[in-house]
Amino acid sequence: MNLEWRLAWRNVWRNPRRTGLTVSATVFAVGLLVLMSALSTGMWEKIIDDSVSMGSGHVTLTGPNYLEERTLEEFTYLDAPLAARLEENPAVAGFAPRVNAFGLLSEADVTRGVMVIGVDPAAERTVSSLPDRIESGRFLEKGKTREIVLGGRLAEILGVKIGDQVLLYSVAYSLESAYDLFSVAGIMRLPNPSLDRGLALVSLADAQAFFVYGDRISEVAIRASEASASTALAEQLGSSLDPEKIEAHAWPEVMPDLAQTVVIDKLGMYMMLAILVIVVAFGIFNTILMAVLERKREFGVVLALGLRPRAIFRIVYFESILLAGVGLMLGLLVAIPGVLYLQANPIPLTNSEEMAAAFAMVGSDPVIYAKLIPENPIFSGLTILLVALLAAFYPAVRASRGKPVDVLRSL
Repeated sequence: MNLEWRLAWRNVWRNPRRTGLTVSATVFAVGLLVLMSALSTGMWEKIIDDSVSMGSGHVTLTGPNYLEERTLEEFTYLDAPLAARLEENPAVAGFAPRVNAFGLLSEADVTRGVMVIGVDPAAERTVSSLPDRIESGRFLEKGKTREIVLGGRLAEILGVKIGDQVLLYSVAYSLESAYDLFSVAGIMRLPNPSLDRGLALVSLADAQAFFVYGDRISEVAIRASEASASTALAEQLGSSLDPEKIEAHAWPEVMPDLAQTVVIDKLGMYMMLAILVIVVAFGIFNTILMAVLERKREFGVVLALGLRPRAIFRIVYFESILLAGVGLMLGLLVAIPGVLYLQANPIPLTNSEEMAAAFAMVGSDPVIYAKLIPENPIFSGLTILLVALLAAFYPAVRASRGKPVDVLRSL
């Protein structure tokens, strides 16, 4: 076996130019596989994190049928035992109760329909990025009443600034008309245009009083310690809850449009990577087949001297493994440092209005992130090795089935 490996290594470098081109193509493919996988992982993780931090959280606890109806009639409670259970769970980084409703916001003769969210000012900071998106003024504070925070575009439409008062009108849980004046405490700038022109935040206590909601809440938004464990956390929490009173939903259930976008984008990326892998496979196949055809006489002679066909088969296979192995190692040596650099230095896209608009559609800042996870280089390496083995099968079979008498006739 050791002799076969040495023969394979020698044969690989018989034609350095052809070997160099094949190895270079493999290096390029491995580098591109790792880079594209890391960019896809990093960008979508960032987009998902930005989206859930301005919406549902990684996991959402709601009343039964809330996702279908999204009205005040579908409610739940955050009692002390549930709060203690969430605080003790190591997979929960933070949680915040909310009241979600809709209403009309007016200033002078301008009226705008808005989504009103009642939040706990302290708890919200552990879950969402909304407190960090204040452009002017400040976020809601505990103990302050009748204050409101508006999206930047919404404030422009209403023509209000910090300190102005706006009239909020809606229908309470008791089906009575609810209206009151709120003072603008802060103005946010949100990447999602629909939220920027239609989101208003008030304190949880004000929302419960305004909508005559008692201690009811619409949802509990939970931030997971690991974003990738959202589904597992939802299943873990759901198994310990009474489904007739409260349900646990991972973010793909709460934001199905975003989840579908992620799936479609990843399918497109996998198709591109598959085309790239096929190109590499043909490159390795061409190199090995040409090497076999050029050494037809050599194989015939060694077969005549008593070398078994399966040994010829193994030598050709080893050549393919060596070609792929050298390209794989060099590709990883180039790709991993590059990905780590991009991971530490995200690329802002502030100069591209088109890209900024595309990111804004999914509620994220226009920044390209890369994230290296062990699965990416491992998957890339195994894919290239599998491709090399498949590409070498036909040339190896052809070389092992050669007949010495045919070689002697061609001399």
